[in-house]
Amino acid sequence: MRHAGGRDRLLGGQKYLHASLARGDHSGTLARNPRPLAGAQGAGRARAESRHGGGTMRAAFMTGVNLVEIRKTPEPDVDPQGAILRVEACGICGTDARTFFNGDPKAPAPWILGHEPVGVIEELGPGAHLPPGVKKGDRVFLGSILTCGQCRWCTEGFQNLCDQHLLYGYDPYPGAYADYAPVPAIAMKNVIALPPDLPSDLATVADPFACALNGIEVLDVRLGDTVVILGAGPIGCWQAIMARDRGASKVYLSDVNRQRLDIALHAVGAFVDDAWVAGDDNGVAEVLEHTAGKGPERISVAAPSKAAQQAALQMAAKRARVVYFAGLPKHDPVSPLDINQLHYKELTVLGAYGATHRQYRITMD
Repeated sequence: MRHAGGRDRLLGGQKYLHASLARGDHSGTLARNPRPLAGAQGAGRARAESRHGGGTMRAAFMTGVNLVEIRKTPEPDVDPQGAILRVEACGICGTDARTFFNGDPKAPAPWILGHEPVGVIEELGPGAHLPPGVKKGDRVFLGSILTCGQCRWCTEGFQNLCDQHLLYGYDPYPGAYADYAPVPAIAMKNVIALPPDLPSDLATVADPFACALNGIEVLDVRLGDTVVILGAGPIGCWQAIMARDRGASKVYLSDVNRQRLDIALHAVGAFVDDAWVAGDDNGVAEVLEHTAGKGPERISVAAPSKAAQQAALQMAAKRARVVYFAGLPKHDPVSPLDINQLHYKELTVLGAYGATHRQYRITMD
């Protein structure tokens, strides 16, 4: 976001998010040697030419579920077709939080998470190619979804749906909660130069903001729609702003956590008509009361909650559109749904995942 008012709100929201996560207990130890930081492809092949790989750096290792330890670890080697990023800031994504609290087979402990990095291109491999307009020494943002660039979805501009996609910060590519982070060859096309007036800590939200934009585009808000956002985290807050910007007549925000809802309203209250803490029915009664029993035309489920997924179908208006933005934990992905709600109300239910290169660039603009 390039507008000063919106930028201040977004930065404030990100600081609130970081502060709330920092209050958790992230200490712990594990009697194992840390994994090297270098990516799986090209690891160790460029040590002789690299300024990195011989020294040590700090990194935050997830050493188990609910356990994080700051360790000294070898600096990463540069991929011959990649780069080294000197990390200035790295966001805490909901995916990282879900992994921290539940574990993930693609983050085998001890593992370095962090897939929303901003930093300076410190070093390039001898065969590396940066995107047009980006050069060594530039401050950049790194998009997290790693794609083949050749499948149907990549060539049609839906890189988030790439048949071979991987996520930076997950096996085999360690992340950026470290002083330096390797940029593998597959990630070089995801490097985007930052405007000089955009602070690095705010720029870390480019990835989740682009994902929120993808969700709101899938939601397809029309002029005059009533929109309900279930989940008042950063994604829900941004989607509330976007829904209003796209012509929604009413925007409502709901969350099960009073503290999170209060933080959200401090950041985006000017864009929301009303907000409430979801009760035993997950806000269904509140929504129907606010819509004269008809329900909203557009609902975004921006919380990883089976209850919210079910409530969205119950509160939806006839022929409404419901988007499941937030995924569920990998070990428990099945949600029981009342299919008759879809059938008798002719609902459209869609998913939204990640972001495209186009949406990343819109975010930077």
